[in-house]
Formats: sequence, structure tokens, C-alpha cells
Amino acid sequence: MKDLILIVDDEPDMIQGLKRLLAYEIDARIEEAADGIQALEYIRQEPVDLLLTDIRMPHMDGMELLRRALEMDPMLTVVMMTAYGTIETAVQAIKMGAYDFIKKPFTDEKVLHVVRKALERNRLIRENLNLQRAVGGQHGLVGLVGRSEPMQQVFQCIRMVAPTDLTVLIIGESGTGKDLAARAIHALSRRSKFPLVTVNCPTLPEQILESELFGYRRGAFTDAREDKEGLFQAAHRGTIFLDEIGDIAPSVQTKLLRVLQEKEIKPLGDSRSYRVDVRIIASTNQDLEEKIARGQFREDLYYRLNVVTLRMPPLREIREDIPLLAHHFLKAATTSLGTGFKHLSEEAMAYLLSQPWKGNARELQNTIHRACALCSGEVIEVKDLLPLDKRGQEPVVDLPSGDAFLPYKEAKARCLEEFTRSYLAKVLRQARGNVSEAARRSGIERQSLQKILRRYGIRARDYRPTPT
Repeated sequence: MKDLILIVDDEPDMIQGLKRLLAYEIDARIEEAADGIQALEYIRQEPVDLLLTDIRMPHMDGMELLRRALEMDPMLTVVMMTAYGTIETAVQAIKMGAYDFIKKPFTDEKVLHVVRKALERNRLIRENLNLQRAVGGQHGLVGLVGRSEPMQQVFQCIRMVAPTDLTVLIIGESGTGKDLAARAIHALSRRSKFPLVTVNCPTLPEQILESELFGYRRGAFTDAREDKEGLFQAAHRGTIFLDEIGDIAPSVQTKLLRVLQEKEIKPLGDSRSYRVDVRIIASTNQDLEEKIARGQFREDLYYRLNVVTLRMPPLREIREDIPLLAHHFLKAATTSLGTGFKHLSEEAMAYLLSQPWKGNARELQNTIHRACALCSGEVIEVKDLLPLDKRGQEPVVDLPSGDAFLPYKEAKARCLEEFTRSYLAKVLRQARGNVSEAARRSGIERQSLQKILRRYGIRARDYRPTPT
């Protein structure tokens, strides 16, 4: 597939001249836009490999286009053009994420040199990104996202256990991503080319679950009019994921134990057993040891399942991942809903960081998806994050006892300030006063973080280690 170059300039003659030059010298597809608004609409609809944009344009200048384009696609390669170029402008553009900067009037050789290098840079970045997606990215692993220490431990465990055939028991509260962890293990295993079969155990009654898992022969029961292959056979050479296994009935537990011990299944109504080559991954949000003590779960099955235990942390233990998760969910929501670019205001992000999230990452994902669908503008505010029955109300915030009789807006502002100061102090302490590292950990753009620090009079240097 040819590289796609998008040229953005309000001078038609400049666009046509560049198109002729590039089309003659470079094997690429070349498109044009008269201003930043058109360019952003194009980027929303189709991935662009190189954005070649003027700076001085009506409606939206090139610097604003650069900022918004990189928010839509952080990997995008951008080259800036201007007849009013200064060193300060060039440095600002590079700091904002531009790859290079060329000043008008420019020679054909200069343009071709910069464009060729930019396209080469883009190909290297895209290839590296594809590799990261295949084996787990910097802040994620095949669908899972997080940069916190607990999530890094999850990623490490998945990478270690995936190439083996060990049975894995994934534990954690509802909404913590146990199903994503199972998919990641399968995707990184030698069985990835074969099926991953997921069984949602609580949704199936005992008799149906047994017949679904192991299959049946015609006449095994009233409605068995023909032979049916079970899910274990469907997962042959692949992986079967038994989601919420703590809910299965004792009779099914006994037959499941046989599969783990003998690697065989026996369909209902059949006198023979059949070998199956299946890896088993199970998950639960229950305390299985407590269920064993109450006689509700077989101890021998538990130890067969619990060869490797992977614990998914609740969101309250990984609050530093909330900005990263929020941006991840927002990008997925805007893509699936086709709403175009949206972003969270600073107040909205602070609100997300302050919530208990009893439903964990799934609740956060649903909140972001709902806000994206119902917010009419580009900026998602706190009011957009509230449930429909609470729209028009201010979010409820617990106040210190001394603030009980403050005017509402003043009390709200004070709570937000207290939270912001506490959060920034923690992230700066973890980053040892390094603003770039604090921005990375918090998910806030470096320039935005510096503005917030200045607004509250917080000095990053106060959190740097004292020289000894």
C-alpha cells in the first residue's frame, strides 16, 4: 500500500506545485486540504502517513492543527512549512511534536530530502507499533492497559506464563479485565492460531452447561435430535476460558476435574471418551477457598486449576492508571461511535481520579463511552460524565466537616483544589521532581501540567532529591 501524504495550505498554487514535485519523485498517494478544519476531517476518516502543513492559514493555524492532529494520532509524522519562519517558531513546532520544519521559499531538493526522511521515519514508527501490538506495548499488553507497578507485574506474569501450557486461574473483582488477561495469554501462546473458546459459566444452567462443555449424542435427552460437538472439542489445540468458574455446579466440577486429570471428555449419552488437546484458563471473582470450606467447591479441582494464579488489581489500587485508561477508552469510543475527536477537560479528569469506581475499569469504560455518545462538543466536562438521571446536578463530593456551610461553588472549588494539590504532590514525589516523568505518569501533556503547577504555585524542584 502506498504512503499517504496530506498537503495543507490555503494557497492553491503552492499545493499544486508540491503535488507535481512529489508525484514525479516519490511513489506515494497525495491528497490536499485548504485549511486545518478540512485536514482534521480527512485524518478522522483515513490514516495519514505524512502531514505537510503551512503555519499561517485562515480558520485554524498550523500550530493548532499540529496539536489537534497529534491528539488524534500521536504517531503521525508532521512537517511544518512557513514563509514567516523564525527559530522560535521552529523550536516550538518541534517541541509540540513536529518532525521537521522548512521555510519558504524552499528548493525542490530540500523538500524531497525532508519528505523522504519523514516517510522513512513514519514507516519505522508504524512497524515498531505493529510489533508492540503483537507482543505487548509500552503501556499495555494485547488489550490490557496500564503503567502502574501492579499492572506491570500482571504483564510480566502473562509474558512468562503464555508460552507454557500451564493452567491459569485469574482472580479479581468484577470489571478488572480478567477476560482481557485470558485473551492476552492466548494471543501470546503457541496456540494463538487456534480457537479461544470463552464459556460464561453463570449464564448457563447446570444441565445446559454440561452438554455445552462436553457435547452429547443423539437421544441422550429429550431434545437431543442429533450429535453435537462440545466446547472442549471446539477448542481442540487452542484454549478454553471458563469465565467465573466459581459458579459451576458440583456435578460439572467432577467432570471438569476428569478433563484436567485425563485430558479426556465424555459426551452425554456416549460410552466412549475422547482425547482433547486444550489449555484451560479459568477466572473467578469469588473466594474459592471459602467456598471449599463451605463444601461448595471441590478442593482437588481448585488445586488443579490453581497451578498459576494471576491477580487483576481493582482500579482503586492503580489510580495512577486512570488517565491512561480514560484516554484509551475515549479513543476507542470515538472510533466506534464515529463522533470525531473529543478530549477530557482538566476538571473532568480530576473528577475521574476522585471517584471510587466500584465497578472498576468496566465502569470507567462505560462512563467514558456514555459521555462520548452524549457530549455534543469536543470537550467532555464533568457534567457529561454524570448518569442521565443526574444531569444538571453538580457531582457529589465529600466535604471536610469544617466546610459544611460554605457556599456550594466555593466548597466544590476548594475540594477540587485540595484533590489537585494532593495528586500533583504524589505524582511529583514519585517522579522525583522530574516534570516530564510526572506528565508521563499522570497522562497529562507536559505543557498542560506546567500550567497547572504554575496555577497552584507548586514548584517541581521542591520534590527533587537533596544532593548529599
